[in-house]
Amino acid sequence: MYEHIFLPKPLFPRHICFPDFIGGYSDYPEHSVKREYRTTENNLDRCYNLHIVLGGKGYLFTEGQRYELTKGQGFLYGPGMRQWYCSDAHDPWNIRWVHFFGERLEELLDGKGLDEPWLFALADLPAIERSIESILAIGRSYQVEDEHRLAAALYELLTRLQTTSSRLNVPVNQAADKIRAVANYVRAHSSQPMSIEQAAALAGYSTHYFSRKFGQTFGKSFTDFLLEARLLQAKRLLTSTDLPIKRIALETGFSQASYFISCFHRLEGMTPLQFRSLHRIDRS
Repeated sequence: MYEHIFLPKPLFPRHICFPDFIGGYSDYPEHSVKREYRTTENNLDRCYNLHIVLGGKGYLFTEGQRYELTKGQGFLYGPGMRQWYCSDAHDPWNIRWVHFFGERLEELLDGKGLDEPWLFALADLPAIERSIESILAIGRSYQVEDEHRLAAALYELLTRLQTTSSRLNVPVNQAADKIRAVANYVRAHSSQPMSIEQAAALAGYSTHYFSRKFGQTFGKSFTDFLLEARLLQAKRLLTSTDLPIKRIALETGFSQASYFISCFHRLEGMTPLQFRSLHRIDRS
């Protein structure tokens, strides 16, 4: 078997998920893929890449490790990920794949595949196989009126994967490293205008995924972290300078002195002037 099926762009632009490229291989030991980060091959800069092994075996390489994948296992790469996998030369895998895109897939897939490939084992391979064969069957004779049926079939496959699979590889938590790097940047530049959308872009994540991972990493929201960073800078200026409150508010990223005073009082239990009076170092 050697099958490639490319699907047209859907007429409805906001499907939760929709396939771009589907297919499968069997008895093809030459199957080998090695793509670099932010690859645009087969639209994989915007598409997820899902493979499911129905027989034989193959290998996936990531972070200096090689994983052997056999019947009932598979993997998922997020958009733009570096990808490296191949069939076993002596026992080539029988594999099916779906390249897909959609709205809010990070949320649907719970962030799987965004930092590193998600390797999984299936508890119910027959049901998964029926789902993916349904997608292939629709794709082989695709008509415009099949659009919603194809989107629904892929949604069924992805939700089944979420509920009938277990993770094979131990996550290396690259997301936490990226989040911490962005947090350090935000703290160092807290006096400048900074939105969560801008911070997410620095990390290379969607706003939804960044917000969730930021909260998991720091135990607080991005908004609270930024406010804390600005108030820490304000405290330093209050105790080490004679700058008026309005100037300190502007120097630390607050657009209005009244908002600065309100935030300060809410979190510190006193006004900025009271804090200055309490902690001021006599430099005379």
